Amino acid sequence: MSMINRSRRQSGLSMIELLVALAISSFLILGITQIYLDNKRNYLFQQGQAGNQENGRFAMMFLDQQLAKVGFRRRADDPNEFAFKALAKSAFCEEFKAGATLVPAVTKSGQSGFCYRYQPAPGEAYDCEGNSISTPSDPFGTADAITARILFISPTADAPGTLTCSAQTIKEKGQEIVSGLVDFKLEYGVGPTMVGKREVEGFVEQANIAGRPVRALRYSALMASDKNLRQGDSKTLDDWIALYPASRTSLQDNDKDRLYQIAQGSQTLRNLVP
Repeated sequence: MSMINRSRRQSGLSMIELLVALAISSFLILGITQIYLDNKRNYLFQQGQAGNQENGRFAMMFLDQQLAKVGFRRRADDPNEFAFKALAKSAFCEEFKAGATLVPAVTKSGQSGFCYRYQPAPGEAYDCEGNSISTPSDPFGTADAITARILFISPTADAPGTLTCSAQTIKEKGQEIVSGLVDFKLEYGVGPTMVGKREVEGFVEQANIAGRPVRALRYSALMASDKNLRQGDSKTLDDWIALYPASRTSLQDNDKDRLYQIAQGSQTLRNLVP
Protein backbone atom coordinates (compact mmCIF):
# COMPACT_ATOMS: atom_id res chain seq x y z
CA MET A 1 0.00 0.00 0.00
CA SER A 2 2.81 2.37 0.86
CA MET A 3 4.50 1.61 -2.46
CA ILE A 4 1.38 2.67 -4.34
CA ASN A 5 1.05 5.93 -2.37
CA ARG A 6 4.73 6.71 -2.85
CA SER A 7 4.34 6.16 -6.61
CA ARG A 8 1.37 8.50 -6.73
CA ARG A 9 3.19 11.19 -4.81
CA GLN A 10 6.12 11.09 -7.24
CA SER A 11 3.97 11.57 -10.38
CA GLY A 12 3.17 15.11 -11.73
CA LEU A 13 5.08 18.43 -11.78
CA SER A 14 6.97 19.84 -8.89
CA MET A 15 6.63 23.52 -7.96
CA ILE A 16 10.09 24.23 -9.33
CA GLU A 17 9.27 22.62 -12.67
CA LEU A 18 6.04 24.61 -12.85
CA LEU A 19 7.83 27.88 -12.17
CA VAL A 20 10.45 27.09 -14.81
CA ALA A 21 7.70 26.33 -17.34
CA LEU A 22 5.93 29.59 -16.51
CA ALA A 23 9.17 31.54 -16.88
CA ILE A 24 9.90 29.97 -20.28
CA SER A 25 6.36 30.62 -21.53
CA SER A 26 6.55 34.23 -20.31
CA PHE A 27 9.78 34.79 -22.24
CA LEU A 28 8.18 33.26 -25.33
CA ILE A 29 5.12 35.50 -25.01
CA LEU A 30 7.31 38.58 -24.53
CA GLY A 31 9.41 37.65 -27.56
CA ILE A 32 6.39 37.08 -29.78
CA THR A 33 4.81 40.33 -28.57
CA GLN A 34 8.02 42.24 -29.31
CA ILE A 35 8.19 40.76 -32.81
CA TYR A 36 4.56 41.76 -33.40
CA LEU A 37 5.16 45.32 -32.18
CA ASP A 38 8.32 45.67 -34.28
CA ASN A 39 6.53 44.41 -37.39
CA LYS A 40 3.61 46.75 -36.74
CA ARG A 41 5.99 49.69 -36.27
CA ASN A 42 7.84 48.85 -39.48
CA TYR A 43 4.55 48.51 -41.38
CA LEU A 44 3.28 51.87 -40.14
CA PHE A 45 6.65 53.47 -40.99
CA GLN A 46 6.53 52.09 -44.53
CA GLN A 47 2.92 53.16 -44.99
CA GLY A 48 3.65 56.65 -43.67
CA GLN A 49 6.64 57.18 -45.95
CA ALA A 50 4.78 55.67 -48.91
CA GLY A 51 1.99 58.20 -48.32
CA ASN A 52 4.52 61.03 -48.11
CA GLN A 53 6.19 59.89 -51.32
CA GLU A 54 2.91 59.57 -53.21
CA ASN A 55 1.60 62.94 -52.03
CA GLY A 56 4.91 64.62 -52.86
CA ARG A 57 5.06 63.03 -56.32
CA PHE A 58 1.49 64.07 -57.11
CA ALA A 59 2.06 67.63 -55.88
CA MET A 60 5.17 68.02 -58.06
CA MET A 61 3.39 66.55 -61.10
CA PHE A 62 0.44 68.89 -60.65
CA LEU A 63 2.66 71.95 -60.30
CA ASP A 64 4.69 70.96 -63.37
CA GLN A 65 1.52 70.55 -65.43
CA GLN A 66 0.08 73.90 -64.41
CA LEU A 67 3.32 75.82 -64.86
CA ALA A 68 3.67 74.39 -68.37
CA LYS A 69 0.56 76.41 -69.28
CA VAL A 70 1.78 79.74 -67.93
CA GLY A 71 2.04 82.40 -70.64
CA PHE A 72 0.59 80.23 -73.42
CA ARG A 73 -0.85 82.31 -76.29
CA ARG A 74 -3.15 80.96 -78.96
CA ARG A 75 -1.50 83.26 -81.49
CA ALA A 76 2.26 83.24 -81.26
CA ASP A 77 2.44 86.56 -83.14
CA ASP A 78 0.50 88.36 -80.40
CA PRO A 79 2.82 90.23 -78.03
CA ASN A 80 2.54 89.28 -74.37
CA GLU A 81 1.35 92.78 -73.54
CA PHE A 82 -1.58 92.35 -75.93
CA ALA A 83 -2.49 88.78 -74.91
CA PHE A 84 -2.25 89.51 -71.18
CA LYS A 85 -3.67 92.87 -70.17
CA ALA A 86 -2.76 94.65 -66.96
CA LEU A 87 -4.80 93.61 -63.92
CA ALA A 88 -4.97 95.54 -60.66
CA LYS A 89 -4.23 93.85 -57.36
CA SER A 90 -7.21 91.87 -56.06
CA ALA A 91 -8.14 90.11 -52.85
CA PHE A 92 -6.42 86.99 -54.20
CA CYS A 93 -3.54 88.05 -56.47
CA GLU A 94 -0.89 90.74 -56.57
CA GLU A 95 -0.91 93.18 -59.50
CA PHE A 96 -0.41 91.77 -62.99
CA LYS A 97 1.43 94.25 -65.16
CA ALA A 98 0.75 94.12 -68.90
CA GLY A 99 2.46 90.99 -70.23
CA ALA A 100 3.03 89.49 -66.76
CA THR A 101 1.79 85.93 -66.38
CA LEU A 102 2.89 84.85 -62.88
CA VAL A 103 2.76 86.86 -59.66
CA PRO A 104 2.63 86.00 -55.94
CA ALA A 105 -0.78 85.34 -54.42
CA VAL A 106 -2.23 87.55 -51.72
CA THR A 107 -1.95 85.33 -48.65
CA LYS A 108 -2.80 85.19 -44.97
CA SER A 109 -0.55 84.07 -42.14
CA GLY A 110 0.82 80.57 -42.72
CA GLN A 111 -0.15 80.54 -46.40
CA SER A 112 1.90 80.78 -49.59
CA GLY A 113 1.02 80.59 -53.26
CA PHE A 114 1.04 82.20 -56.66
CA CYS A 115 -1.32 83.33 -59.42
CA TYR A 116 -0.77 82.66 -63.10
CA ARG A 117 -2.37 83.37 -66.48
CA TYR A 118 -2.61 81.59 -69.81
CA GLN A 119 -4.86 81.40 -72.84
CA PRO A 120 -6.65 78.06 -73.28
CA ALA A 121 -5.30 75.80 -75.99
CA PRO A 122 -7.54 75.00 -78.99
CA GLY A 123 -9.93 72.12 -78.48
CA GLU A 124 -11.34 70.74 -75.25
CA ALA A 125 -9.73 72.43 -72.26
CA TYR A 126 -10.14 72.21 -68.50
CA ASP A 127 -8.86 74.33 -65.64
CA CYS A 128 -7.10 73.08 -62.50
CA GLU A 129 -10.44 72.46 -60.77
CA GLY A 130 -11.62 70.20 -63.58
CA ASN A 131 -14.10 72.73 -64.98
CA SER A 132 -14.38 73.09 -68.75
CA ILE A 133 -13.13 76.26 -70.44
CA SER A 134 -15.08 77.89 -73.26
CA THR A 135 -12.81 78.29 -76.28
CA PRO A 136 -13.42 79.73 -79.77
CA SER A 137 -14.02 77.20 -82.53
CA ASP A 138 -11.42 79.00 -84.64
CA PRO A 139 -8.02 77.66 -83.48
CA PHE A 140 -6.48 81.05 -84.24
CA GLY A 141 -9.25 83.04 -82.61
CA THR A 142 -8.43 85.22 -79.64
CA ALA A 143 -9.53 83.90 -76.23
CA ASP A 144 -9.64 85.64 -72.90
CA ALA A 145 -6.80 84.74 -70.55
CA ILE A 146 -7.56 82.32 -67.71
CA THR A 147 -6.37 83.40 -64.27
CA ALA A 148 -5.76 80.76 -61.60
CA ARG A 149 -4.35 80.64 -58.09
CA ILE A 150 -2.48 77.82 -56.35
CA LEU A 151 -2.48 78.24 -52.57
CA PHE A 152 -0.94 76.32 -49.68
CA ILE A 153 -3.09 76.31 -46.54
CA SER A 154 -1.12 75.39 -43.44
CA PRO A 155 -2.28 72.55 -41.15
CA THR A 156 -4.38 73.03 -38.04
CA ALA A 157 -5.05 70.83 -35.04
CA ASP A 158 -8.03 69.34 -36.86
CA ALA A 159 -6.90 69.21 -40.50
CA PRO A 160 -3.69 68.54 -42.45
CA GLY A 161 -2.11 71.15 -44.69
CA THR A 162 -3.40 71.23 -48.26
CA LEU A 163 -2.48 72.53 -51.70
CA THR A 164 -5.53 74.05 -53.39
CA CYS A 165 -6.29 75.55 -56.78
CA SER A 166 -8.97 77.96 -57.96
CA ALA A 167 -9.41 79.14 -61.56
CA GLN A 168 -11.54 81.39 -63.79
CA THR A 169 -13.61 82.77 -60.89
CA ILE A 170 -11.07 82.67 -58.06
CA LYS A 171 -12.52 81.78 -54.68
CA GLU A 172 -11.28 82.12 -51.12
CA LYS A 173 -11.13 78.34 -50.75
CA GLY A 174 -10.26 76.50 -53.94
CA GLN A 175 -10.40 72.84 -54.86
CA GLU A 176 -8.14 70.67 -52.70
CA ILE A 177 -5.50 69.03 -54.89
CA VAL A 178 -3.33 67.20 -52.36
CA SER A 179 -3.09 67.04 -48.57
CA GLY A 180 -0.38 66.02 -46.13
CA LEU A 181 1.80 69.13 -46.49
CA VAL A 182 3.08 70.92 -43.40
CA ASP A 183 5.12 73.61 -45.19
CA PHE A 184 5.45 74.97 -48.73
CA LYS A 185 8.04 77.46 -50.00
CA LEU A 186 8.42 79.36 -53.27
CA GLU A 187 11.36 81.10 -54.91
CA TYR A 188 10.84 83.24 -57.99
CA GLY A 189 13.22 83.21 -60.94
CA VAL A 190 13.40 86.83 -62.05
CA GLY A 191 14.89 88.40 -65.14
CA PRO A 192 15.88 91.87 -66.33
CA THR A 193 13.22 94.46 -67.10
CA MET A 194 14.88 95.29 -70.43
CA VAL A 195 12.50 94.62 -73.34
CA GLY A 196 13.49 91.59 -75.41
CA LYS A 197 15.95 90.22 -72.85
CA ARG A 198 14.23 87.03 -71.73
CA GLU A 199 16.40 85.20 -69.24
CA VAL A 200 16.54 84.20 -65.57
CA GLU A 201 19.11 86.12 -63.53
CA GLY A 202 18.49 84.42 -60.19
CA PHE A 203 15.95 83.13 -57.69
CA VAL A 204 14.58 85.39 -54.96
CA GLU A 205 11.87 85.36 -52.32
CA GLN A 206 8.66 87.28 -52.86
CA ALA A 207 9.86 90.35 -50.97
CA ASN A 208 12.81 90.77 -53.36
CA ILE A 209 11.02 90.53 -56.72
CA ALA A 210 11.05 94.35 -56.92
CA GLY A 211 8.93 94.63 -60.05
CA ARG A 212 11.10 92.32 -62.15
CA PRO A 213 9.38 89.82 -64.47
CA VAL A 214 9.04 86.27 -63.15
CA ARG A 215 10.28 83.71 -65.68
CA ALA A 216 10.84 80.63 -63.51
CA LEU A 217 9.60 79.15 -60.26
CA ARG A 218 11.24 76.91 -57.68
CA TYR A 219 8.99 75.12 -55.21
CA SER A 220 9.62 72.96 -52.13
CA ALA A 221 7.09 71.01 -50.08
CA LEU A 222 7.54 69.32 -46.72
CA MET A 223 5.28 66.27 -46.52
CA ALA A 224 4.31 64.72 -43.17
CA SER A 225 2.64 61.49 -42.06
CA ASP A 226 0.21 60.90 -39.22
CA LYS A 227 1.59 61.49 -35.72
CA ASN A 228 3.41 59.00 -33.47
CA LEU A 229 5.16 57.09 -36.26
CA ARG A 230 8.73 58.12 -35.43
CA GLN A 231 11.18 57.38 -32.65
CA GLY A 232 13.88 59.95 -32.00
CA ASP A 233 14.73 63.07 -33.99
CA SER A 234 14.06 63.64 -37.69
CA LYS A 235 17.02 64.65 -39.85
CA THR A 236 14.62 65.62 -42.64
CA LEU A 237 12.85 68.08 -40.36
CA ASP A 238 16.19 69.46 -39.13
CA ASP A 239 17.38 69.94 -42.73
CA TRP A 240 14.18 71.80 -43.65
CA ILE A 241 14.44 74.10 -40.63
CA ALA A 242 18.08 74.81 -41.56
CA LEU A 243 16.88 75.93 -45.01
CA TYR A 244 13.84 77.86 -43.75
CA PRO A 245 14.46 78.92 -40.13
CA ALA A 246 11.33 81.07 -40.08
CA SER A 247 9.26 77.86 -39.98
CA ARG A 248 11.04 76.46 -36.90
CA THR A 249 8.48 77.34 -34.23
CA SER A 250 5.35 76.19 -36.07
CA LEU A 251 6.93 72.93 -37.24
CA GLN A 252 8.44 71.97 -33.89
CA ASP A 253 5.23 72.80 -32.02
CA ASN A 254 3.23 70.49 -34.30
CA ASP A 255 5.85 67.78 -34.80
CA LYS A 256 4.27 65.01 -32.68
CA ASP A 257 6.75 62.40 -33.93
CA ARG A 258 5.69 62.49 -37.58
CA LEU A 259 7.63 61.12 -40.53
CA TYR A 260 8.81 63.72 -43.04
CA GLN A 261 9.84 63.85 -46.67
CA ILE A 262 10.91 66.77 -48.85
CA ALA A 263 9.70 67.18 -52.44
CA GLN A 264 11.28 69.84 -54.65
CA GLY A 265 10.99 70.99 -58.23
CA SER A 266 11.62 73.95 -60.50
CA GLN A 267 10.22 75.04 -63.82
CA THR A 268 11.27 77.64 -66.33
CA LEU A 269 8.19 79.19 -67.88
CA ARG A 270 8.74 77.84 -71.37
CA ASN A 271 6.24 80.19 -73.00
CA LEU A 272 8.22 83.19 -71.71
CA VAL A 273 11.84 82.09 -72.08
CA PRO A 274 13.29 80.88 -75.41
